[in-house]
Amino acid sequence: MRVVVTGGLGMNGSWVVRNLLDRGHEVAVFENREDLSLVEDVADRIELVVGDICDADQLTAAVSALRPECVVHVAAFVDCERDPHTAIAVNVGGTAHVCAAAAAAGARRVVYTSSKAVYGPTTGKRGFPAYEPIGEDDDRRPRGMYDITKTAAEDVLNWYGRTTDLECVSLRFSTIYGPGKLQRHGGLAGFGQQISTYSSMIELPASGRPFVLDHGGEERDDLIYVLDVADAVGLVVSAAAPLRHRAYNVSSGRATSLGEFAGAIRRVIPDAVLDVGPGLNPMDAKESAYMVLDGTRMEEEFGWRPSYDPERAIRHYHEHVKAGRS
Repeated sequence: MRVVVTGGLGMNGSWVVRNLLDRGHEVAVFENREDLSLVEDVADRIELVVGDICDADQLTAAVSALRPECVVHVAAFVDCERDPHTAIAVNVGGTAHVCAAAAAAGARRVVYTSSKAVYGPTTGKRGFPAYEPIGEDDDRRPRGMYDITKTAAEDVLNWYGRTTDLECVSLRFSTIYGPGKLQRHGGLAGFGQQISTYSSMIELPASGRPFVLDHGGEERDDLIYVLDVADAVGLVVSAAAPLRHRAYNVSSGRATSLGEFAGAIRRVIPDAVLDVGPGLNPMDAKESAYMVLDGTRMEEEFGWRPSYDPERAIRHYHEHVKAGRS
């Protein structure tokens, strides 16, 4: 199958590209920059088109020339609170352009990498201490601009799924960690810290540096390793039969505390210097976004469960850092 991946050179996209190649697909990447640093090992196996998903004509011409059977839409703008106008243009308008381009090219399916953010802040039983799992049919309650744009993008996909021949699906990921997170997002000041804490906890000790956080060890979250993210995307892309649903949670389905995560790191990296204090909200979020997603739908339809528990994921990540690839 020929697949186009938008944002295929980023942290999540690079692992999606590898998974698709491993599954035997022909992969083209539509990206806004020619930075192959995260895909050096497979760069010679992909076709790269540099462009802007906000340029509808450019995107439509590129996708029509590539003629994919499936488009995986990973590209996104993440610093949404600081620049809401760009966030709306890229995350909502760009998604509409991707869907329109896919429909014009005769693609069969669009797979969108959405987020737990659509469920909004965790209040009541959704948050501490119960962390009641959230299902795909539960209310979406977006409040932050990232939440809002991800939710709106899902609605755009659903509209194209109803009004064209496209089969459109959104995959809602829990908290993702893995190689490339710090490289791509670590420089975004406070926001970078919020989305890179778990990666920092591995990458800093793996390179001989300490990790210190004065609070948050009791907070729990649903963690998913980036290789499991890529595997779920690859599985949905490759599905021959029509999909039963328009949205799927992709998660571990388990509430892992920051303290437990630190313990797993120490087992893999015995000399790790990790100092994590007690309490909640390690990322100092204005509104709690720590939650557990119910992954039953993915398991029942695809037989999919994550392959990487924290210890296995940390071991893979550690080896990646030691090899100088992060």
